Amino acid sequence: MLRSPAAPAASPAAWPTPAPSAPTSSSARRQCTVRTDFKQRKAAEARRQVAERNRVKRQQAAAKRKEAAQARRRKAAEKRRAAADRKRKAAADKAERRKAATALRKGSTVPAARSRTGQHDFRACRDAHCERFACLVWKEAYREGDANGYDKGYETGYDAGHRDGTAHRKAW
Repeated sequence: MLRSPAAPAASPAAWPTPAPSAPTSSSARRQCTVRTDFKQRKAAEARRQVAERNRVKRQQAAAKRKEAAQARRRKAAEKRRAAADRKRKAAADKAERRKAATALRKGSTVPAARSRTGQHDFRACRDAHCERFACLVWKEAYREGDANGYDKGYETGYDAGHRDGTAHRKAW
């Protein structure tokens, strides 16, 4: 239908309406179905939660294993320390018995035990029963040096006195 330019414009309500067409199955589905990925997102979140729970369980199990290993190591170290202490104490007791037996054979008194923390300077040691190697060597050298020095001094003095005519020999 062609309109002439002089014809008046018709209102939209007067326009012809198209005949209703039968809906096809694909067009009906497109109009009624809501498309969303909610189920996929929900499943992904559930997988993340399961993975997180599994990760936490693995961490807890690893921490438990680590603590058990540390406890085993502590227990083994304590056993080693106790064995070493027993061995050390047995050796100290044996040495003490040996000292006492030596003192009894010699007829002297049993020396008093000196604690490990009570170590002393060998030059200042005045204990007659001290058996530290440094103390024994120092005392022996001191006695020899003292005797040698005394003898040398006596000879020097005697020689000087002999020249003066005032020397007298000791009678020992």
